[in-house]
Amino acid sequence: MTPKTQLQRRNVWSGIGVALVAGWLLIWLIPRYGGSGMAFGMHPQRLATLGAWVMLACAATLAVVSFIRLKQQHAPLFQSIPLGALWYQVWPFLYVLLFIILAAYLPLTWLAPFIIGCLLALLGEHRWYVLLGASAIPTAALYLLTVHLMRIGVV
Repeated sequence: MTPKTQLQRRNVWSGIGVALVAGWLLIWLIPRYGGSGMAFGMHPQRLATLGAWVMLACAATLAVVSFIRLKQQHAPLFQSIPLGALWYQVWPFLYVLLFIILAAYLPLTWLAPFIIGCLLALLGEHRWYVLLGASAIPTAALYLLTVHLMRIGVV
């Protein structure tokens, strides 16, 4: 099996997944919670529906073209996934989910340095001064911007 075959198989399943999400958006979410008011001179349901149709068209095209190429190579559509590869695909979603749950209980200005610092550490950064600077400086800048905007009455 070549990496090209693995890529085609991944594209088929990604296309199917995105097409299902786009279908869910078109059938249930946008009609029910589309909102009101104008966005870019368009009704928000129309803009969201247009985006969902573009998602659906692109995902369906990706899935169909990849499926055809996979069948031309006589490769199976299903294959077991090694657990290491599955973990590699899943950990970013679990990371974001953890911090979404924490953000419900802690202020974001307290949580943001940990979000940035942990991500940098997970990606392999080991120098403490880089971790400290890269996580504290953006958080401090956003905090100061928020304080300034509150002082002048924007928020």
